[in-house]
Amino acid sequence: MKPFLLSFSALLVIFSFSNCANGKQLQENPPKVVQQPYYSTWTGGVKAAGSGFNLFIPVEKGSEIVLDTVYFRGKKGMLEKDPSNENLYVARFKTASAEHDRDFVMHEDPRMEYGNKPPAIRERIPFELKEGEAVVHYTKNGKSKYFRLTDIQKKDSGDVKVKNPQNIQH
Repeated sequence: MKPFLLSFSALLVIFSFSNCANGKQLQENPPKVVQQPYYSTWTGGVKAAGSGFNLFIPVEKGSEIVLDTVYFRGKKGMLEKDPSNENLYVARFKTASAEHDRDFVMHEDPRMEYGNKPPAIRERIPFELKEGEAVVHYTKNGKSKYFRLTDIQKKDSGDVKVKNPQNIQH
């Protein structure tokens, strides 16, 4: 009887801790208020400006959800409301420039290497994503949840509304 009681209590402890690891409840379908997301790429006009892409997630007017974070194309980004459109969330991602990666000084005297910046360690995202997929963290009624977006299409930069078109010179 004693070995049975001991193995039963050990099994109970193992099962109670197994639910702790399942903290990220992922919904495969987004809430109905989320509309079709899209992204566009951008390139800075000067040498050091860099390049990147922006992810746009439109939501229905008056929705109760608040989008917070997105995982897209191997990166984590913060979602913020577009100031000109309260029903549009935007995440901005900047890609590392190749020139920035080559700014290392390698010398036999270690003092000459002072000032080298360590390479940025890329944060590992906790989800397996396919091309054109993203996972969004959001809150609704104070509860934190995740959902998956699929079929995210690329739009040309000309199709996306520019914030200050009067500043663009051709």
